[in-house]
Amino acid sequence: MSRTLSPWTAQSQKSASLPPEVDNEGNIEYKLKLVDPSPERFEHLVTQLKWRLAEGGGEAMYEIGVSDDGSFVGLSNDDMTASIDTLRRMASFLDADVSIIREVTVEQPPTTINTTTGNASSRYDLTKELISHPGNKVVEALIRRRLKEDQQFMEIRVAIVGGQDAGKSTLLGSLTHGVKDNGRGRARLNLFRHRHEIETGRTSSISHEIIGYDSAGTLVNYATTNISTWEQICESSSKIITFLDTCGHPRYLRTTIAGLTGHAPDYACLIVSANAGGVPDMTREHFALAVMLAVPVFVVVTKIDIATADQLKRTVGQLLTLFKAPGNRKVPVVVRNEDDLVVGVSNFAVHAKEIPIFLVSSVTGANMHLLNKLFNLLPKPVKNLEQLLEEPVEFQVEEVYAVPDVGPVLGGVLRAGRISIHNPPAQRTYHLGPDASGIFIPVTVSSIHRHRMPASFIHAGQAATLAVDLGSLDPSRLRKGAVLLGADFPAAYDEFDAELLVLCHPVQGLGKGFQGMVHSGSVRQAVRVVRVVKPDAEGEAEGDTEPVLLQGSDPGVSASPPLRPPSAPAIPISRGELGALSIARSKSTPVKKHGGGIPPHSLPRSPPRSPPQGPVLRTGEGGEVRFRFVHAPEYIRVGAQVLFREGRTKCVGKVVRVIKRVRREAEVV
Repeated sequence: MSRTLSPWTAQSQKSASLPPEVDNEGNIEYKLKLVDPSPERFEHLVTQLKWRLAEGGGEAMYEIGVSDDGSFVGLSNDDMTASIDTLRRMASFLDADVSIIREVTVEQPPTTINTTTGNASSRYDLTKELISHPGNKVVEALIRRRLKEDQQFMEIRVAIVGGQDAGKSTLLGSLTHGVKDNGRGRARLNLFRHRHEIETGRTSSISHEIIGYDSAGTLVNYATTNISTWEQICESSSKIITFLDTCGHPRYLRTTIAGLTGHAPDYACLIVSANAGGVPDMTREHFALAVMLAVPVFVVVTKIDIATADQLKRTVGQLLTLFKAPGNRKVPVVVRNEDDLVVGVSNFAVHAKEIPIFLVSSVTGANMHLLNKLFNLLPKPVKNLEQLLEEPVEFQVEEVYAVPDVGPVLGGVLRAGRISIHNPPAQRTYHLGPDASGIFIPVTVSSIHRHRMPASFIHAGQAATLAVDLGSLDPSRLRKGAVLLGADFPAAYDEFDAELLVLCHPVQGLGKGFQGMVHSGSVRQAVRVVRVVKPDAEGEAEGDTEPVLLQGSDPGVSASPPLRPPSAPAIPISRGELGALSIARSKSTPVKKHGGGIPPHSLPRSPPRSPPQGPVLRTGEGGEVRFRFVHAPEYIRVGAQVLFREGRTKCVGKVVRVIKRVRREAEVV
């Protein structure tokens, strides 16, 4: 399955061409014209559209007036009207709607087509039929399925990140409730979850809000007629955008990291205040986190109504410098109108190189319509979905609730497999854990909800809440960070090896005995380094000599097969990019004496350490590091991304091996 937003680039209109059509994959189709097709041809076209919709998860993009090689041929007004009518009839057969994304006038020499082969050419030839003249039209159309009772809506998760006082919650309140702010934070009041958040105006927890779009691309939020609940938004929408409002204050940085790693957002929206006159350190920190986790980023510059021209110029200038730095190598695109929007974000969701920048105001509503259109067009990024669906169930628990008359409820994201309540109870029984002793308990899924709407099934990549039946077991054994597994013999692990790259380490280097916090999916626990192996070192730092049991092997065996197929994601960023990411700073940003990043008063103070023994990894270096969980064993999988932090120390990598100590072997109840 392959999805993309649009084949258009910044040069498409100038060159009067698109990339050649890909026939055997993707949700994009080129059509020269669709004028009065025969019944047999119409049936074939409907089948073709059905396949494109399946490839795009319910969305397809049609380029009308474009030949298969991508050349702009264009159609007259009458032929284009007839072609769009045919496309709408095709969509109606499949319970879908058509919305026009763009219409472009072809300004080029007459185009001809060979009447025998059907191949288009820009050269004039009297033996061929002239089919295009300057002034003809090319149209891009989005086709989206309507939501049926037995179908599920498409969901895209967007994390709202950025420093404090940037206007994150205010912008989100304006988007979801369709009201303008009064300049004193009125729009954000509906988002706060705690009293102290209302009093201080600072978010201290991860809150969720949604908006929707119907099959015609119309926005559905709380300002829509007869819409006042999440359930009503979901019932009226074919596409749901879930916003994760994170914390901007340095004190709550760990909460923000937990949201980015555990909730698995598809995109990150970086909020920057225009009147800041620059890019604050916490904003840089959040951007670095998104890049490390390979989350595509787009930027929203808020408060343009109160920023002076000089402040706005300096803020945008520092953003451009940050994105173009050697460690980032992004292509910033300032979106000023709808043409810039469609062209500028066409490929950023796929390649993550382009970074659209929006200049908006929550008070005046300036350019908010461009943000709404962006969310309507964003595709759902899917990586190895077919392979993940065939793997055993792996549901990461992010929240635990006790609902009266229902019982314990688990909230989180399904990483692999699928869960259906129509299956027999034996097939809906999974292993939940591990607890502090590394033990998994059997639970049966009794119901599924997505955004407070009952669902009959969920598949990999979807967020949901699961009501579970514990039987006679104690509900206190449920915890955040646990995992629901469909494997026959799940196990918890005390140690794991990771291929690690040190992005920043202030003094001695990362060596044996160093302790910090590791984030991997829903796992968040303190770990200690017990061994370091450098690629260029002849020896290695000796770890503990107690016997260990490697995953999938007998005692004494030193090799560990992977827990899952090669579909497990790897770190998609090169070592050079990540190394430069940690040290690249804008020249226009003054370097503070404490080294930049987070203010010293907000950093966790570590006790003085003795020099590490054996090999150490310094900033920019990589190697294989063995970590040991400090408090309790955890479930962690081979191939999972790992983020290791302690103070200003930042490391990123992936798990290559998991290890279970014999003296504390996990049991399955």
